[in-house]
Amino acid sequence: MKPISIRCMKFFLTLLNILFILFGLALIAVTVMNMREHKLRPEQSTVSRGVLSFLLTVGLALLVAAVLGCVGALRENVKLLYAHACFFIFLILLEGAVALGGALVSTWVGTGNSLRGHFYKNATVEDHTNQAFWDRTQAENQCCGVDGPRDYKSLHLEIPVSCCPQGYPIKEGGARKHLHASCISERTYYVRGCENVLLHKKAYKGNIIIVSGVVFVMFEILSESLAIWMARTIKSERKRLQQNLQAHFES
Repeated sequence: MKPISIRCMKFFLTLLNILFILFGLALIAVTVMNMREHKLRPEQSTVSRGVLSFLLTVGLALLVAAVLGCVGALRENVKLLYAHACFFIFLILLEGAVALGGALVSTWVGTGNSLRGHFYKNATVEDHTNQAFWDRTQAENQCCGVDGPRDYKSLHLEIPVSCCPQGYPIKEGGARKHLHASCISERTYYVRGCENVLLHKKAYKGNIIIVSGVVFVMFEILSESLAIWMARTIKSERKRLQQNLQAHFES
């Protein structure tokens, strides 16, 4: 009868890798859908393409590693268990390198200059796409300008209706003009700048990603450690059985 330690490791390793298979399939499906959606958008940035490519790579590698882990655990195949562990080591190193690179890029490249460039382009060049971007940004984030409404005043421009609460969703017409005029006269427009609001949102999302990434890596380390432990236990158990058989035949 097999030792209880091998049976326990077999159960937990199989269960853990089934969860990894489901997560890998979901990650691949979401990434492929986003890639198809972004193909229809010529304004897609190279950063988003890089992120999607990275996620697709992680999803595929995770799927392969999890399948190797499941098959290796169920068949008690030492080589497959070691291959599974090697795949997870590669994944952990890859994720660590990308996380470090992302942190360095985020430190060196700020969003403020890009946002400010968008704003002044919107103020000096008539571009409907850029105008729609700013209207949507200001309405969704309840902010106005880069540093505040004074950005429009410094350029001798009228504060847009998207800076007014509940003003942007209203269609063009008398009601919208009346709301806009009341907003300007009563100074009920948003006073927060979009740069600070977006930076706070970025920091919040970054913290969620960091916590999720740490938890995910811990599960990867757990799976890798279980695979190596199980492989070593199987080898030692087979060696012990072989020695017992040899001793039995010699006696």
